[in-house]
Amino acid sequence: MKMAPGTKVAVLGLRDTGFLSALCLHEKGYRVFASDLADTEDVRENVSKLAGRGIRAECGKHSFDAILASDWFLISPGIPPGSGIYQAILAAKKPVYSEIEIASWFSPARTVVAITGSCGKTTTATLIAQIVEAGGRKAVLCGNIGNPWIGELSKITPDTIVVLEVSSFQLAHCVSFAPSVGLLLNIFPNHMDWHADMKEYAGAKLNLFRAMKSTDVMICRKKDETDFFPDFRTAARRVYFDERPASNPNEAALLCAAEVLGCPEELVRKTILNFRGIEHRLEKFAEQDGIAFVNDSKATTTASLAWALEKFGDGTVVLVCGGKYKTDVEDFRGLRILIARKVRRAVLVGAARPIIQEAWQGTTEMVEAGSLDEACRLSIEKAQKGDTVLLSPACASFDMFKNYQERGRLFKEMIQKRLQSIVLRK
Repeated sequence: MKMAPGTKVAVLGLRDTGFLSALCLHEKGYRVFASDLADTEDVRENVSKLAGRGIRAECGKHSFDAILASDWFLISPGIPPGSGIYQAILAAKKPVYSEIEIASWFSPARTVVAITGSCGKTTTATLIAQIVEAGGRKAVLCGNIGNPWIGELSKITPDTIVVLEVSSFQLAHCVSFAPSVGLLLNIFPNHMDWHADMKEYAGAKLNLFRAMKSTDVMICRKKDETDFFPDFRTAARRVYFDERPASNPNEAALLCAAEVLGCPEELVRKTILNFRGIEHRLEKFAEQDGIAFVNDSKATTTASLAWALEKFGDGTVVLVCGGKYKTDVEDFRGLRILIARKVRRAVLVGAARPIIQEAWQGTTEMVEAGSLDEACRLSIEKAQKGDTVLLSPACASFDMFKNYQERGRLFKEMIQKRLQSIVLRK
């Protein structure tokens, strides 16, 4: 088990990841100072809980002197590189780690499967965990999927297979983390508000493989290797899933991962066949008067939006899109042909509205909404029999919501409420 350089640690960010990390490190004997600039109800509650355990914690400010007096830092993925505290800790020239790195120090699991990529991570990680369990072994699904690995350690034994969804944010501050199986699904423009450029973004993804041993396996697309990391070196054995025959890339990736884990191909196909989907990922949650309502709040990139739109008929989508943009106008412009073909009306919300308006001008009817509830109203007004009202934002949620889960839940609640009102008026 790797140990950090020094016992004094500052944990930055106090929602689930930071809160659980602070608890774990305190229990391991570290002297923790936890801090969050936010002063919301959930953060205040976590500060109170930490104080009750004897852990120093604050919210609504960053006490730079107390933070920088630490030996090292654990930074939560929600803190952007441009923030003052982020820049200050980098300038301090002390080690900075993510929760994934720290959890890897303490996890007893012999087998860890980690999945990253610009889109498809959540579905792929969920399916791998289901395949493992269908084969009679215990899996713990965690990470960027919503429950931090560090909070699941008590459930993990040496025989447990840990299945992790990991983001570029989390990987950016990993040093010794080395999964047994690492899967990079794809690389598309994403998080350009967080990373300086595509080279840096791809480099963060590749941290998944840097510390791997010769007994570990790196699974990726040959195309991505050629385009983004032709000279990358790792001790791990490489497997290219885009060279494997399959009905689609996700199935090919699953078959490669399952083979490494010793799961038979028929088990993979049966699990895919029985898969009922996951919340917030192309989740059909209502239908009324021949109109389907789909929550795809997990789609936070233009690549994810493109993937979603391809699932529907031409001219049948009333799209709710927008939020805090993570790329630039060029990435939205890349969807012009698809938007013109698939979307009857685009209802734009959030900070990205002007960028999307500029990018899609002339492709379809576009209207702006000042709130998600107004977007729901404008969507229902336009939809007709055979259409799909689709929330697929292609943006982060942080300008209006705590996370994509809250955005998705509220969308469902608002739509259901409006549909019930329509029924009562009939």
